[in-house]
Amino acid sequence: MQEGRYMSSIEGNSLVKNHFHGPAVYFIRRINHNFGFSYLSDNFNQFGYEAKIASDDHAIYSKMVHPDDYPIINTRIRETIASKESQYRIEYRIIAKKGEIRHISEYGNVHYVGDDPVNIEGYFLDCTYVKNLENKATEWEHGFQELVGTSLAGIYIIQNETYVYVNDRLASIFGYESKELIGEPADKIAVPKERKRVFENLRRRLEGEKVAPYTIKGLHKQGYQIEVQVMASLISYQGSQAVIGTVIDLQGSKEVFQRLKMSEAILENTIEGVVVTDAGGRIEWVNPAFTDITGYSADEVIGKNPRILKSDRHTKNFYENMWKSIQLEGFWSGEIWNRRKNGEVYPELLTITAIRNKEEQTEYYVSIFNDLTERVKTEEKLEYQKYHDALTGLPNRFLLIDRMAVAMARAKSQKSIFAVFILNIDRFRRINDTLGHLAGDQLIEAFSNRLRKVMREGDTISRLVGDEFAILVNPVTNVNAAVVVAEKILKSLEKPFYVENQEVYMTVSIGIGLFPGDGDNPDQMIMHAEMAMFQAKKFGKNRYRLYSEDMHKETLVRLEMENDIRKGLEQYEFEMYYQPQVQLATGEIKGAESLMRWKHVVKGQIPPGTFIPAAEESGLMVPLGIYTMKRVFAQSEKWKQKGFQEALISFNLSPIQFQQSDLYDQIKWILSETEADPAMLELEITENTAMVDIEYAINSLKRIKKLGIRVAMDDFGTGYSSLALLSRLPVDKLKIDRSFVSGIEKNADKQTIVAAMVGMCQQLGIEVVAEGVEEEVEKNFLLKVGCDMIQGYYYSPAVPADRFENMMKNRMFVDKNRFFF
Repeated sequence: MQEGRYMSSIEGNSLVKNHFHGPAVYFIRRINHNFGFSYLSDNFNQFGYEAKIASDDHAIYSKMVHPDDYPIINTRIRETIASKESQYRIEYRIIAKKGEIRHISEYGNVHYVGDDPVNIEGYFLDCTYVKNLENKATEWEHGFQELVGTSLAGIYIIQNETYVYVNDRLASIFGYESKELIGEPADKIAVPKERKRVFENLRRRLEGEKVAPYTIKGLHKQGYQIEVQVMASLISYQGSQAVIGTVIDLQGSKEVFQRLKMSEAILENTIEGVVVTDAGGRIEWVNPAFTDITGYSADEVIGKNPRILKSDRHTKNFYENMWKSIQLEGFWSGEIWNRRKNGEVYPELLTITAIRNKEEQTEYYVSIFNDLTERVKTEEKLEYQKYHDALTGLPNRFLLIDRMAVAMARAKSQKSIFAVFILNIDRFRRINDTLGHLAGDQLIEAFSNRLRKVMREGDTISRLVGDEFAILVNPVTNVNAAVVVAEKILKSLEKPFYVENQEVYMTVSIGIGLFPGDGDNPDQMIMHAEMAMFQAKKFGKNRYRLYSEDMHKETLVRLEMENDIRKGLEQYEFEMYYQPQVQLATGEIKGAESLMRWKHVVKGQIPPGTFIPAAEESGLMVPLGIYTMKRVFAQSEKWKQKGFQEALISFNLSPIQFQQSDLYDQIKWILSETEADPAMLELEITENTAMVDIEYAINSLKRIKKLGIRVAMDDFGTGYSSLALLSRLPVDKLKIDRSFVSGIEKNADKQTIVAAMVGMCQQLGIEVVAEGVEEEVEKNFLLKVGCDMIQGYYYSPAVPADRFENMMKNRMFVDKNRFFF
């Protein structure tokens, strides 16, 4: 193999060593349709890919090659083989793993056995650096030619004391064509007595000295003298030192006059302010932009010192350094604050240049400045937006954390206490869903303003996200002081808000964290205060809770419960139990309410009162609801096939699931999947669920009833709905809550309410089921007032499906025992 030969030639190449990103990559290409690699040296990884993987999978390299260049490679190699040549060179681009474009030069050697090619050996180089230099050089050359070719000044380049470049303008000043001066000595266009001076200044420039612009007598081709000004700078030209300079004709020619008029027009119309002062700093001239920016007219400032613009924002040392730079280097540039005529302080980008004569004495100072007011305002606005909420203007989470960090440091040093309050608006989603998101935004703004009035000026009120806010109160004297703040916030919300011409009452749940004690850093404190806030919601909303370590433990338990619920759904650990609903007059089972039970594989039976709240908090009620419907619908169809066609099975939906926009589609899909008969199913929703959005509830229930499913209202009487509103709801059955049934024989008020409910339902044609019936006296009273059915331990608790099936086989509870089994 030829690897050693190629690599040795590369290592000896100084251009490769000094100017390429990495070493040459040695390769062997196969002779096939795509000329894929059979070997790549390990340094291929400089492009972000492993050599072994790229050589094994040609698709990797083909994707690396720039799409426009890929055909070039195959075409060039095929041409080489077709012409029986041995060597080729290709230039193309690849895209490295990090996305940058690399320029590649590939050198290949085709090996033949007889006339047949057997493989290709070679190397390729990353020549991006050189390519970029070439491109920049080309751009510079084009730009230079365009600039100097059209310049009104004569421009020259002198190297080795001869002209290697002159533009047309310089040649015309002295009566020549450009080509006539190329190769001529540098002093050709100077009168004899000036030639020594020309070479002396040229030598000084080449030695690195600064040479001020100077005036000499030039010699025109026709023999007469011309006064010109010469300026020069040291450069590198084509790899060697050279001097580039300008020559200006000072004879007052028409072109010079036009150039001066052009300069004057530019200064008069530029948006930058321009001030010219004499050497003593007295203003001699200003342009119109100066007046626009500062408010001073030319007449008001001519003869005065620019210090009339001084803002007093800078120190004496600042100005001393500025003038030191001007004196030593001839100019100063930087940002500075000045004052307008009206007293407003504004920022500007200022450049001051000293204009010196041939003796290097300053004759004038020229100041050019840009008003940076709008730029600074934009930067300040962006900085403000970075740390503030766009809707309310309150500090956001970033600024809150920053201020909390400062408060922590101060509290540690001063042994003081501060409090963080996390506020979450209760049932805010209802506002968005009923009044719209615009009204929701208006309520957020109104709530923010209410907080501003309640809190002290030094307190930080922050909007974290959506309907969640935080307040940093620093300092507080003790826990009781923090509680007083929370109570003041709750009290302030007793007054209504007015949004979209509607009166809206709003409450919040508040969690409180204190430092020191409730967190070692801002994020931890916020997290703990949020835990306390969730506790406040859990215990009824519109209240506050102080963080405690028990809450943290409870959160861990809740997270574990959430994970268990997810696994339980996946492993079908949840079972449906059925509690009979019995016709009072006959003792016949008319149906049952399905109730979920959970038998954990490790923890055993977990009561609904434990896992249902955890599911509600973690967003798992919708999956649980779908799981319930699938199991109940399928079981109902099984019982129908067994002949139990009169057993109406009810299923419950949580408030969260009932509000899902695709609820109707979910039910319709599950009916289709299980082939269940909708006439044997009954949807139960609680009174409070319906009252969240009564119009939505009416429309949703009507759609569900069109599928053939009956509707029952559960827990009636525990909410705030009126009896008249019941007539609007498409309800087939009303369930009286156990709180009205328990002890009814001793409570005349309960007897009156239940009798009224039953009588009203009879008038509306709605069946009535009393829940939680346990005693015979309760059963007898309900029978007396005409209640249709009862449900409760008097007859049976909720039982598994097989045991309920046994009950249905007997149709009735024919004896006086409360339990059939």
